Amino acid sequence: MALNRDTVSSEQLGHLGLVAATIRELGIIDKIDARLDLNERKGGLVSYGRRVAAMVLNGLGFMNSRLSMTPHFFQDKPVAQLLGAELFAENLNDDCLGRCLDKIADYGVTKLYSELAFEIAREKGLLGQRLHLDSTSFVLYGRYDVEPEGDTPFPTYGYSKAKRPDLKQVMLSLTQGGKANLPLWMEALDGNSSDKASFHETVKKVQQFTKHLQSAPDGLCFVVDAAFYVPEKLAELNDVHWITRVPAQLKEARALLKTSTDVLTWQVFDQNYRATTQCVTIHGIQQRWLLIESKHAQKRELENLQRRLNKKSEELCKILWHMGNQVFQCNNDAEKAMKPLLKSLKYHRIDYQIVSVERYASKGRPKPGTEKEVVGYQIQATLSSCLEKIQQEQQTLGRFILATNQLDTKILNNIAVLQQYKEQSSVESGFKFIKNNAFELDSFYLKTPARIGALMMIMTLCLMVYNFAQYSLRKCLDEQDDVLPNQVGKPIKNPTMKWIAELMGMIAVVTIVTDDKRHRIVTNVKKVHQRIIACFGVHALEIYGLPQDLPKVEINYSNYKNLLHWCER
Repeated sequence: MALNRDTVSSEQLGHLGLVAATIRELGIIDKIDARLDLNERKGGLVSYGRRVAAMVLNGLGFMNSRLSMTPHFFQDKPVAQLLGAELFAENLNDDCLGRCLDKIADYGVTKLYSELAFEIAREKGLLGQRLHLDSTSFVLYGRYDVEPEGDTPFPTYGYSKAKRPDLKQVMLSLTQGGKANLPLWMEALDGNSSDKASFHETVKKVQQFTKHLQSAPDGLCFVVDAAFYVPEKLAELNDVHWITRVPAQLKEARALLKTSTDVLTWQVFDQNYRATTQCVTIHGIQQRWLLIESKHAQKRELENLQRRLNKKSEELCKILWHMGNQVFQCNNDAEKAMKPLLKSLKYHRIDYQIVSVERYASKGRPKPGTEKEVVGYQIQATLSSCLEKIQQEQQTLGRFILATNQLDTKILNNIAVLQQYKEQSSVESGFKFIKNNAFELDSFYLKTPARIGALMMIMTLCLMVYNFAQYSLRKCLDEQDDVLPNQVGKPIKNPTMKWIAELMGMIAVVTIVTDDKRHRIVTNVKKVHQRIIACFGVHALEIYGLPQDLPKVEINYSNYKNLLHWCER
C-alpha cells in the first residue's frame, strides 16, 4: 500500500511524556478520582482525575495556551498515550473542564489540594520541618460584580503587586517545603486580603491540618517575610516555631540597626555574612534576634547611597543658586525661605548669611556724598556634607534583622536561621514560574470566582508536578554521577525542566496505516533523550515506547562539542 497523507500522520509528544509520567508517578489521577465521583448516568466520559491531568499537561506545555484552548492544544498530541485512556481532543472541551473546576470548588479548593499534596509528600518522603509561606496577586479582566460567598475568593481592588491598580484581583497564598520544594498548601484569597492577617491564619490552618496527619513531622517551623512580624498576632500562635524578618520601622529594630559596629560581638558565618545575637521579649514572646551584616549588600547599598548623595548635592546647589539670586523684601522673608530647605536636610549642612542689597536711588552717576539705599536682602550660602551622619549611615548599611522563637541553638543554630530565610526565594521562584509568559496563567478570563479559585489550584498542581519532576531528574543525575547538556552544549548536573522541555521538543509519534493495521512509532529519540527518559522510570519508558530493561546509554562526552552533537546522535 502506498504511503500518503491519508495513511501517515504525526503527533507532537516532546516533553509531555515526562509530565504525564510524573503525574502517574504521583498518582494524581487516582487520588482525585477517589475524591471526586463521576456521574456516568449524566453522560460523564472523562474522569475528573484525567480532566485535571489534561489541564496540568496544558499548563506545562509552555505553549501560551489558555484553558479555553485545551482542545486545540491536544489536537496534535497523542491524547490516549498521555492520559492512559481512549480519549480524543474533542472530549477535553471547555464545558468538560469547566464542570471539573465546578466540582473542585464544591469539594473545597484548599481541602482537595492539601489532601493531595500532603499525601504525595508523605508517600515520597518529602515532608520537611521547614515550610516557606508567601503570597502573590493575579489580575482579573472583567467586572465581577458579585458578593463574597463562603471560601470562594472575592475579586476586588487591592494593593496590586502586578502594578495594575485599575484591575480587580485575587490573591494566592502558597506554602512550600521539603527537599523538592513541593507546594503543600494553597489558598485562594480575596483581592484585598492583607498579608499581615492572612499569613497568621494560614499558619493556624496548616498547623491544625497537620495534627491529624500520620507521620507528620514534629516541630514545624514556618519561614515568612516581614509582613508576618506583627507582635500581637505572634503572641496568639501556640506551639509553632517561625523565622521571619523584623521590619526596620520597629522601634527596637531601629535601635539595633544603628548600633555601632565596635560595641557588637560578631559571629562570622562566611566571607559574606556575619551576625550578632540578642534575646528580646515583645508582647510576652521570647525571641532570638540576629543582626545580619552582608558585605555584598553593604557594597551595593554604599554605591546607592553615594549616588543619592551626589544627586541631592546637585539639587541643593541649583536651589541655592536660584535663592542666592533672589532679592527678598525683608530679612524675615529670607529666613522663611530657608526654613523648609533646612528641615529637609539629612546628610548635608548649609551655612548661610543674609546680606543687604544696596543701590543708589537714581540712575546714572551718583552725586558726591550720595548714600546707597537698602533695596532688599539676599542669601549667601555654602553647602557641605555632614560627614558624621554619613559615616553613621554607612555603618548600618547591609544590615537586616531576623527573628525566631526557637531559642535553642542546638536545634536551630544561627547559620541555619539565615540559610532557612534565604531559601524563602523558593516560593518567589514558584510565583515567577506561574507568572512566566510561557506559562500563560498570570491573568484570568473565567466568569465565576468559584472557577477562578479552582484554576488557581490547577496552577499550583502544575508547580508541584514541575518541581517534583525537576527534583527527580537532578536526583537521578546525582546518584548516577551523570550529566546533561545545557543550552550551549556544556555538561551540567542541575538542568531545569523548562530547558528539558526544549531539549525534548523534536520527539514525535508517527502513525502509519497499512492493510487496516495501525503502526505507532515514537521517533527522534536520541541517546540524550533516552538518558532523560530513563530517569523518569517505567511510566516514561512506556510512553516513549522504550523497553523496560533499557540498558544505560553510554555517551563519549569528548565527541559532544555543542548542543547539535548531543541531539544528532
